[in-house]
Amino acid sequence: MPKTSLDGIRVAAFTHFAAGPIAAQYLGSLGADVIKVESPAQDVNRYALRDPNGHLQGISPYFVVTNRNQRNVCLNLKTEDGLAAAKALIASSDVLIENYRPGVMEKLGLGYEEIKKINPGIIYASISAYDPEGSARNRPGQDLLIQALSGIASLTGRGDGPPIPVGAYIIDGFTAMQVLVGILAALRHRDATGEGQALRADMMSSSMYLMAQEASYVLNVEANPVRSSAGIAHVNQSAPYGVYQVKDGAIVLSTFGGVPMVKKLVAALQIDDLSEEDITEQKIRFSRDEIATKIAARLAPMTMAEAMSAVEPTGTWTAPVRTLAEALADPAIVETGIIQDVSSPYGGDYKVVVEPLRMEKTPLLSRRPAADLGEHTEEVLAELGLSPVKADAVGHL
Repeated sequence: MPKTSLDGIRVAAFTHFAAGPIAAQYLGSLGADVIKVESPAQDVNRYALRDPNGHLQGISPYFVVTNRNQRNVCLNLKTEDGLAAAKALIASSDVLIENYRPGVMEKLGLGYEEIKKINPGIIYASISAYDPEGSARNRPGQDLLIQALSGIASLTGRGDGPPIPVGAYIIDGFTAMQVLVGILAALRHRDATGEGQALRADMMSSSMYLMAQEASYVLNVEANPVRSSAGIAHVNQSAPYGVYQVKDGAIVLSTFGGVPMVKKLVAALQIDDLSEEDITEQKIRFSRDEIATKIAARLAPMTMAEAMSAVEPTGTWTAPVRTLAEALADPAIVETGIIQDVSSPYGGDYKVVVEPLRMEKTPLLSRRPAADLGEHTEEVLAELGLSPVKADAVGHL
């Protein structure tokens, strides 16, 4: 087995749903020994979205793809033995990562102030929906809610229609990456000083950072930018940046060449009612809907192939709007190796998309499929020098 970046690092993962498991899984792919502590009640994601065809034996595709490269210990943290086993695991760990509601770990006696007494060098990473010390700390937090509250949804969609949330759980994934960066930096600091530390990221703050460019415009230029009614895909972009329907689908147009490139595009599409005076830096920005509407009308009767062959020679960037299934079938994506086959007695045979990071000397590994509930409880307890605990302290052995 090749050497990995995090050989010898153990992670105790008190994680559920998406953001916590994604961060923990990435650490596992970097070579850490990640041990997920799951309650007998189970991670909601384990069965929240089942495969309708039974390919995954009734478990959720979401769970199998975000809980790879982790061992699974099932402990009832509300029992004395279960809590003692959790503390023994934490004492042997380099990193603890958790994304429970604020205050839950503290109520269990597993908050950072208690844990650093038994493991001063631990990196204690917390993920929450909102600032755990702020006034919003007890609000319900989930990707869709954060998209709404942060303003992401308000920036998406046509101006004459409702806001549209992004069709992926982008805030869960982006928040997980903030914590991952923090953990790696904290491990480097510990290597140099011996000091552990607590770190945290919350989904709301992460969503604001995700929109740092857009926020800078709102904070400094225009407080309430208006979405385009003609389909310009960004509140701050000029025409023709956006999605355009064609006879057999849709394409996107993106130009960073300013007026000269827009003039080439208009000429190539033979849009006679747009003159030279209609295409200025001011007008492609502030009359963008009018310009985009005329471009859209010219493209609508064309096939995708006809539209792209007309657009590409102008230097305007263009691409077809594909379904996710079409993207996953693209040979250029398949050849990267990012889609991998996984087989396990628990989940059967399935495919997953793995981490995109490539490292020459310490490659990422895909060595463990998502584990069954409590699959490694006996194994891990034995490593900790613990005898099997009482039945009510674990899910099943």
